[in-house]
Amino acid sequence: MRLKIVTLIVGLCIYNNASTTPEDLKEEKPKTKILLLGIDGISKNLLQPYAQDGVIPHLDAIAQKGQGALASFWPLRTMQVWTSIVTGKLPGQHGIWDHITNSFYNPPGFRTKKRRVYLSTARRSKALWQLLGERGFKTLTVGWPTTWPAEQVPNGILVAPKVLYGDLRDVTIKGSFWRHVNNAVQPEALLPQVRQMIVETQEISAEELAQWADIPPEGDPIYSLPKIKSYVYALRWNLARARSMEAITIGLARERHSDVVLAYFQCTDSLLHRFWIFQKSEAEIAQRLKQFNIPTNKVPELKRRFGQVVRHCYHDVDQRVGRILEALQGPNTWVLVVSDHGFGDGPKKHPFKAEPYGGIHWSNGAILAQGPYMPASSQMKNASVLDITPTILYILGLEVGDDMRGKVIQSMFKDSYLKQHPVKRIPTYEKKPQLWAPYSQGFPPKPRSFVW
Repeated sequence: MRLKIVTLIVGLCIYNNASTTPEDLKEEKPKTKILLLGIDGISKNLLQPYAQDGVIPHLDAIAQKGQGALASFWPLRTMQVWTSIVTGKLPGQHGIWDHITNSFYNPPGFRTKKRRVYLSTARRSKALWQLLGERGFKTLTVGWPTTWPAEQVPNGILVAPKVLYGDLRDVTIKGSFWRHVNNAVQPEALLPQVRQMIVETQEISAEELAQWADIPPEGDPIYSLPKIKSYVYALRWNLARARSMEAITIGLARERHSDVVLAYFQCTDSLLHRFWIFQKSEAEIAQRLKQFNIPTNKVPELKRRFGQVVRHCYHDVDQRVGRILEALQGPNTWVLVVSDHGFGDGPKKHPFKAEPYGGIHWSNGAILAQGPYMPASSQMKNASVLDITPTILYILGLEVGDDMRGKVIQSMFKDSYLKQHPVKRIPTYEKKPQLWAPYSQGFPPKPRSFVW
């Protein structure tokens, strides 16, 4: 039996093709799919109350089948963790330490003198799309961090976001899609088609923004407060990226019939760095503003205008997940939702001056899952971001590399299935095993006081 997958982040899909028999020629058996969604920064402290309030019905439906905390690793840097999710390896193995190469989070010996954005060419380990493509699985990867310039993938399609600077495009260092950017799509022949699916920031209407926040008119005195003008632009930017992600993922997955689709959504991190405090009480908002010597006379207006941004961001992602499931989900479908870390309150004295209204990364993200071999209401325990690649390989019937630092999440599967399908091993998928992992505890050393 050969299993194929469509991995989505918002998605994965596995196809199950049994060996051909006369009966198969008469009637094709249902295909098994996997949808894997990567949603940046989601965590149970927000998922649970939003589920109870009916804000995230699609994510809640998945969580009812299976859920758990997903442990990340210090220092919770987005690019290194998302690369670990698709390799099963630590930064010291795969080579991605941060967003840029000369930051404090690059250990001595790995830090460059000049500032450079990490590119896909810096990754030293094969990612899932390469591992699976080399074994004949058709893959689609959309929006994954640190994938520009788009690399050629055997049997695969890759649509890569690029980080741009200047003219207010530097809303996030995770990148987005732009019609004028080259080297963003492989095969290159698909670039004109992908460009038609991209939504640019100027195409987001005032009516769309009004669903997220009460946007101040041009020239309003509230724009005199630090960051507010650029953060309002960030709302427009994030909505454009989310719309592009959904359109590209559904459009290419439907047309190309990919076995594995990986797709990544990020507003649940980007906007929570900007608007977190405004969902709190006016007293808490005022306390935060006082810390940074920001006038507090606009507190009621800030809460009125921006107090629902976090809630609407979760709702928006949930609705996009629902439409992706509707478009790609079949009768025998695996669905996995994973995050790179959690998000929540930090110390009362907020530690980041550059983000005066933001929240803080938490160590545990979330994993939500449903699938044909799962026990009812599965509670996934001791799961890590390093476990996602080994688990996907296991579902596909492939070996787990001995140099991968993760494991198969066995609590996702019924005991009977695990007995019938023992985990298979291989020394490595690389030319040589990547056994050495410098700074395996993360860099810089984790403070003893860190409890988030």
